[in-house]
Amino acid sequence: MIPITIDGRKLEARENQTVLQVAREHGIDIPTLCSHEALGPHGACRLCVIEAEGRPLRKGLMASCTLQVFPDLIVETKSPAVVQARKVIFELLLGRASESVALRELAEKYGVTSSRFKTESSEDCVRCGICIRVCKEQIGVAALCFAGRGQKKRVTAEFGQLSETCIGCGTCANLCPTGAIRMEDRGDERRIIVKDTVISAQPLVPCRQCGSHFQTARFIEHVRAKSDVEGATEIARDLCPTCARVVYAESVMVGP
Repeated sequence: MIPITIDGRKLEARENQTVLQVAREHGIDIPTLCSHEALGPHGACRLCVIEAEGRPLRKGLMASCTLQVFPDLIVETKSPAVVQARKVIFELLLGRASESVALRELAEKYGVTSSRFKTESSEDCVRCGICIRVCKEQIGVAALCFAGRGQKKRVTAEFGQLSETCIGCGTCANLCPTGAIRMEDRGDERRIIVKDTVISAQPLVPCRQCGSHFQTARFIEHVRAKSDVEGATEIARDLCPTCARVVYAESVMVGP
């Protein structure tokens, strides 16, 4: 184990852990928008800023989600320098994404209710990149990307058109920390929407038991290809979750 100190508390960390991971394990509050346990360190939003020192590190501000622990590392999460830096970062994010309720609530928790920085058009995307990363790293599809630069940078599908690779799983919408991406099921179609732009429209498959449309054909095939192996238990892919539970429960009660 590696001895470190966070806010005066002597703690032990595992090798290759980041400061943010250790802080979370011990209930130490550090805000973040771009960090998720399913993804590797990224350091995009910078809200997880901390002040750290310890040989060979010179004392200064850095992102806790990318700083790996080392023996005798000393970390401050609420020093005056950290509080001021975090305030400015919140203001910068609010200046661009003031429409995000989640961002405003998080900022208010840390005492920031307004921003000195205003952009021509405010929205709810903070460009943290979680949606793009999870689609590529975990789902293995890479249906999303960034387009443009500076104030015009935005999340979109390939070439700014309806995605031909999206499987409609909705993971991007589920992980988006600000609600900038939405997944909407309308009848027999699922849409993935960024702001007011539909970037994916996929037909939904009806459950063979109850007839309700519950999942996209592309997602079902993707899961089948990733999980079905020789000798594995047969899983009904054409049942909605509710009907699947009922069928499974009945099979357990009846037995072989």
